[in-house]
Amino acid sequence: MELWIPITLVAALAQTTRTAIQRQMKGPLGDFGASAIRFIYAVPFAWLWLLVILILSKQDFPKPSFEFVIWSVIGGISQILFTVFLIKLFSYKNFLVGVAFSKFEVLLAAIIEASFFSAIITTQFGLAIGIGIVSMLLLSLRTSTFSFTELRISLYSRSTIFGLFSATSLAVSVVSFRTAINTFPDIDFVFRASVTAALVIVGQALGFVIFLYISRRRELKAAFTLWKPAMAAGFFGAVSTAAWFSAFALQRAAPVRAVGQSELLFALAFTVLLFHQRLTKIELAGVFLLIGSILLVILN
Repeated sequence: MELWIPITLVAALAQTTRTAIQRQMKGPLGDFGASAIRFIYAVPFAWLWLLVILILSKQDFPKPSFEFVIWSVIGGISQILFTVFLIKLFSYKNFLVGVAFSKFEVLLAAIIEASFFSAIITTQFGLAIGIGIVSMLLLSLRTSTFSFTELRISLYSRSTIFGLFSATSLAVSVVSFRTAINTFPDIDFVFRASVTAALVIVGQALGFVIFLYISRRRELKAAFTLWKPAMAAGFFGAVSTAAWFSAFALQRAAPVRAVGQSELLFALAFTVLLFHQRLTKIELAGVFLLIGSILLVILN
């Protein structure tokens, strides 16, 4: 087995674990507090990782351009919005469906790149979008029975709105971060991605702390009081980021992202074994259709 495969599986598992911890912390911390810990407690790990990269690569710290700052700010804010919407979504949908909704990011990011960055649209891409829409319709249903009346009502439900907002925010952040990373053209991918992550996470953490201090001090206090599980969220988030970067450095993006869809299988295990939530046949059908749709886009 090639090394990038287990590294990608570690990345997907760590990412799912971080999200599961945030979902668990939703009760004592609230939606915004549970969202904030991902950023606040990731700061030391992100900079530790960057320090290791700096020592191993023996490269100088690059000077960020104005373009880098703009795209990083857009990406950072979008990622915060994604996290908040996802945590809110867990109030209405089980863990697997919540994670699955966020995976629509792959389809939406492809649409954004096709619309604004002149990416080529193929028949396979169109088929993937069609399948993705069907999977979204199935995942949006509020009950285990299908009817057009129920579908119409479900499409305007809070769960669907939060799910689509989370996926859209994540898609914008992915495209923005990719553009920000590419403003360092003469540096290898892992180094420039690590620099981007370390700088952005500081801004996100500071922004969230200021926001919580002004408007939700109880949640901010709880986030620091319950520092042990919160630190675990930061740790697994950092492990996930480091593993993703390493996998992308070892292999092309398409195979890595394809194997990375194992996150949905890990989410399925967490849903059943940790959260003891029930899944309907319609939800499972929607998830597997989504996986097929994503793979069609990635391998296009």
